[in-house]
Amino acid sequence: MSEALFSPSWYRVATLAPRLRSHAQLHRHQYRGQTWYVLQDRSNERFHRFSPSAYAFIGLMDGTRTVQDIWELASTKLGDDAPTQPEVVQLLSQLHAADVLQCDIPPDIAELLHRHERTQQKKWQRRLMSIFSWQFPLIDPERFLEIFVSLVRPFFGWGGAVLWLVIVIPALLIGVAHWADLSENIIDRMTAPQNLVLLWFLFPIIKVLHELGHAFAVKVFGGEVHEMGIMLLVFSPVPYVDASASSAFPSKWQRAVVGAAGMIVELVIASVAMFVWVSVEPGAVRTLAYNAIMVAGISTVVFNGNPLLRFDGYYILADLIEIPNLRQHANTYLGYLCERYLFGREEAQVSHATPGERAWFVGYSVSSFVYRIFVVFAILMFLTDQFFVLGMFFAIMTGFTWFLMPLGKGLTYLFTSPRIRRVRGRALAVSTGAMAIILVALCLTPVPFRTRAEGVV
Repeated sequence: MSEALFSPSWYRVATLAPRLRSHAQLHRHQYRGQTWYVLQDRSNERFHRFSPSAYAFIGLMDGTRTVQDIWELASTKLGDDAPTQPEVVQLLSQLHAADVLQCDIPPDIAELLHRHERTQQKKWQRRLMSIFSWQFPLIDPERFLEIFVSLVRPFFGWGGAVLWLVIVIPALLIGVAHWADLSENIIDRMTAPQNLVLLWFLFPIIKVLHELGHAFAVKVFGGEVHEMGIMLLVFSPVPYVDASASSAFPSKWQRAVVGAAGMIVELVIASVAMFVWVSVEPGAVRTLAYNAIMVAGISTVVFNGNPLLRFDGYYILADLIEIPNLRQHANTYLGYLCERYLFGREEAQVSHATPGERAWFVGYSVSSFVYRIFVVFAILMFLTDQFFVLGMFFAIMTGFTWFLMPLGKGLTYLFTSPRIRRVRGRALAVSTGAMAIILVALCLTPVPFRTRAEGVV
């Protein structure tokens, strides 16, 4: 046992008689051969994962037993696997912070209001850190989905899969055969003023169908969708739905299908557009089809399907390899490696992970960081070249959220964190050296003094 059996704070909770609130629901999941339990808060569709021992403790909370009684029962049933008092206190704190715990004492209204304010503050902080994907909820689509789900359900079987392949594979072969025509002068064609107006109307329509794909997939597998709205993706309005209810599905294949449903719909749209594009003469219809191919086909594969970006591909990968919150765990593990081996903090600990999971953590954290830097830099270069003012605004906001805010957090951690108190000098020296190497590398990177391009007179 890695920690003390007893807790000095036990007297604060021992006499409480807790139980879960009515809007909390538990689901049994399997991750890499291990059983975990996912608690779903149906009031806000947030999810929390617990170990079997924590689940056993939660299962004994009926509102009549005290925490002391529950702990004694759990210790008898689970033996060495029973949670310690500090673990129980931490579990109760987690349930309380998630607002799914109900006790036999009158609620502290001031504390509830303070907790709500903290939740709202964290929500706005997350929005500020995600300035390129602000979300604004608008409607509850549940009733609409309930009406039409019976029409969509047949497409989520083997027949639907065969039909999808019959449509997409021929279109893919046509695209390969005509790739030279599709890719010729693509930037100028897509950014022409008249084409940008067309894209402005076409893009949201395709994305509405994309999001409805996610929503109907959730409904087909028994979930509910209660939020649909507009997301400003790089300051462009894009519809979104909250499909987080899929996190409660015990089957990883169902969760993966929900994640892929939007791309499945878009590839059908792109395929139909491909058939139209090769069948009609140049004109408005062919231009519309070409744009649909670019939006629903190329961009879907490059961005949505890429697991290194936190879009659909990321969630599909996390579900298939059975590592929930892959990005968070990967960053946490990388932070542990830095503390342990760069800063020399020998007492640094990390949650249990198999060698396979650790390989995923290291590989994903490094590759996703490098790729995100590449994507942001590419978008920045494109915007400053095509739309200078928008590019400058993008650069300022990127510098603030990607560099200044992380730098501030990093400095606060280096100078004030009690975890590295004993190795603070080494941590500062290593961090300073790493920053110096990065700056020198940037300064020594050769940049051309001139460029050459073909001109038309």
